[in-house]
Amino acid sequence: MKRYKTKLIVAGVIVLIIGLIIGLSTNKKDVSKPTNVKHVTDKPINLSVDATSAVVIDAKTGQILGVKNADKQVPIASQTKMLTAYGVLQGIKSGKIKWTTKVPITSKSDLSDQDSHLFSHIAVKAGDKLSVKELYDVMFANSANDAAFALGEFMTPKGKTTQQALQMWAKSLHLTGSQWYNSAGQVNGDAFENQIKSASKTAANHATAKQLAMIAKADLELDPTLRKLSEKMTISYHLTASYVVTDKTDYWQLMTQTMPKLSNPNKLIIEGLKTGSTPESGAAFTGIIKDQNGHVFITVVNGAGDYMDEKTRFQATLDVVNEVLAKKQGHTFTSNQTIQKLNFQALKKTEVPVKLAETKTFWTNKKTQLKLSNLSVDTKLAKLNKNQKIGHISPALDAQYLPYTSKTDKQLTVKSGVKGTQANWFVRLWRNLF
Repeated sequence: MKRYKTKLIVAGVIVLIIGLIIGLSTNKKDVSKPTNVKHVTDKPINLSVDATSAVVIDAKTGQILGVKNADKQVPIASQTKMLTAYGVLQGIKSGKIKWTTKVPITSKSDLSDQDSHLFSHIAVKAGDKLSVKELYDVMFANSANDAAFALGEFMTPKGKTTQQALQMWAKSLHLTGSQWYNSAGQVNGDAFENQIKSASKTAANHATAKQLAMIAKADLELDPTLRKLSEKMTISYHLTASYVVTDKTDYWQLMTQTMPKLSNPNKLIIEGLKTGSTPESGAAFTGIIKDQNGHVFITVVNGAGDYMDEKTRFQATLDVVNEVLAKKQGHTFTSNQTIQKLNFQALKKTEVPVKLAETKTFWTNKKTQLKLSNLSVDTKLAKLNKNQKIGHISPALDAQYLPYTSKTDKQLTVKSGVKGTQANWFVRLWRNLF
């Protein structure tokens, strides 16, 4: 009889240990089953704009909404400066440089003898020093070629040429097939001391509309303040500690001289970003556009009129966004929206409301419903803080995105709607066993 009781006790202990091992295990991720939701297929519209190439994307997700020859390699002129900015922003991110780091103006970036109407530049000459931030700002705000040359030269790794640095940055962004000669976007014959001797004088930087959108999106992710910079009406920089130069920006020209002449029925807001103008590229513009519902787009138009035309490129930009809005609808999923309630067995109160942790918009054709599916959450967590990120969910959408768009951009992060504390061991064991 005693032997039988001993066996029962041993068996009970074994069951208890197994239950504890199972019940206390909190490091295994539980992925919920895919929601049975019908998926929607969406394709970009074909844009009818009079331009060599064009693309419209959602700025946050990278979803491609409209295209025209968007994979065609074309001359890009000063839109190149976005890649130069990318090199700077990578330097800031890695800690190699700071915004306050002083950059020397060398003979390669001294354009003081050039006509500023033909070769945009600021009032600096060889021997001057400006901060990274000042050069970065004037490079965007006034398309200053000397600033781009100076930053390109400064950010070039030791033992490499600036052309090789540009190619390295382009490779990190997967800009396959693009061509790079100088950091300002000048045709090789007009690059002064930055000419590539082994290339023809007509050689020019090339990229596709999609690739320009990829660079713009990468810049905005690394520097969200770029949207504010693009809207500045004046820009300042120090020639000496006490002498500050303040110039009107290209955006001032756009808002005061050009916008009043444009047709803009949907009251779209052009936040600016980067123009491109050479005889080879024609009039080009990579822009940040916002509609009245707060949706933000990245647009690219290349070859939209003569390179000296200051109206057509911006009208084309408004037109491509209006064309998208006429044919597509946005489905906005809002932060703090409750998705569903899930059971977390290791918590005192097992029911946890799962909410969206961010706001994103996904696009379909008009009169199409779009739902969320494939919720993935770690329900074995033994402790939760309110608003703690715990997983993700995806729209039931098969759409086209910019190449190499991250999975996270195509999803929505979810969070816990409540704080949760761990249940005691006995409760967890009981739940696990029964």
